Amino acid sequence: MKQIISFVAAIVACSYTSMAHGQQPDTVKTATIQVINLHCANDMPTIKKRLLNQDGIDDVSFTPLRYESSSFTIHYHTAVTTAQQIEQLIETTPGCDDPNEHPYRVAKTRKNKQ
Repeated sequence: MKQIISFVAAIVACSYTSMAHGQQPDTVKTATIQVINLHCANDMPTIKKRLLNQDGIDDVSFTPLRYESSSFTIHYHTAVTTAQQIEQLIETTPGCDDPNEHPYRVAKTRKNKQ
């Protein structure tokens, strides 16, 4: 019985220590990001590949190209990355035609004034 209590106490102590150091518990979130300035069918796989090479991103899917835009759905771990970091990664992805260009942009949503 003492071993069980010691084991539980050790787990609680480890959990408390990680929270005391400001570490957030890991959760998996889903972000849907509209990407604009896409010009060909190769742009979406280029962005998807870059995202999947990022630590903390589990899955990426995208809609077909329409009016130079596509919607990306990204499943990521909050302990490793943030939606803002993902957006920055998209916007710094080299273009599929010219690796010196970074043409992709995240469409910012407009908030309605109330």
